[in-house]
Amino acid sequence: MYCGNNIFKPKGGDNCCMTFVPKLPHKVQYLASFPYSFVTKLCEKTAREKFVGGRPPYDRELVFFLLLMKKVTNWSYRTIGEMGGISHSTLIRANTYFLKKHVYEKYFVELVKSAYKKGLIEGKYVAMDSSFIHTFSKDGELGSEGWNEFKEGYGFKLHLLIDCQTKFPIALIITNGLAADCTLAIPLLKRARYWLKQCGYVLADKGYDDQDIVNWIVKSLQAKASIPIKKVGKRGKSYTWEGAWNNFQQKAKGRSLKKSIYNKRGSIERVFSVLKRVYHLGREETRGILNFAKNVYLSLICYCLSLFNNLDSN
Repeated sequence: MYCGNNIFKPKGGDNCCMTFVPKLPHKVQYLASFPYSFVTKLCEKTAREKFVGGRPPYDRELVFFLLLMKKVTNWSYRTIGEMGGISHSTLIRANTYFLKKHVYEKYFVELVKSAYKKGLIEGKYVAMDSSFIHTFSKDGELGSEGWNEFKEGYGFKLHLLIDCQTKFPIALIITNGLAADCTLAIPLLKRARYWLKQCGYVLADKGYDDQDIVNWIVKSLQAKASIPIKKVGKRGKSYTWEGAWNNFQQKAKGRSLKKSIYNKRGSIERVFSVLKRVYHLGREETRGILNFAKNVYLSLICYCLSLFNNLDSN
């Protein structure tokens, strides 16, 4: 799509013997092979906006592509803007525009739809978890709410649901750093319910050990919850082995406690690792939960497009 094949000649005119043909870095070339016409459709002006007028906007597809390229390379806005012939301030405003107009969110949903049609979302094994990202300033920022004693810092959380077999993201929720994982489990599953028609197991760690979550998975998804049961802490005076065994049997209903199934949950940890290591999630020099949301969506879109590229190459 945007291959950057313009030939630049240094000063000296046609008599110079050297020409420079710029090419995109190898790690972003796959982004140039995808059409972004859906972005143009999402950014269409209403009749009232067209009546108001204004100068013609930049090519939305080009701007969207440049923002994805910035996420993959982690270059500055100025560098990316100079490569695309757009000012860095325009890229920054476009980034905010795409978030507030829900372009990122709708484009991510469109990718999930395409993945479902192409078989990248099988749904037999799905895993959910959250990842804590420290604030750039290492201090309280807008949306971080307060100090997280367990993580020893201020930050935000990305709650993610993926297909364990293909590692494709299905749904996400962005919250402050103090939100408990168990409170976001059912809302996260509800967002992905349409894609989980053939769900067999929902995998999660002990932070999701809540009977309401297990019951919802069994009744709404007709699936089993592969969630370990927390061990009892202090034993009271009325503690008996018989009572403990009866309690364990009650909690085990609707669950799968097989380690061979629970071990598949490691897929979501690898997805978080890729988002942080390859797509620089958490390394951006930005502040506030809105900027964190921009970074999350850009990282996930780049990651999803890489999975599509691997599927097409195979």
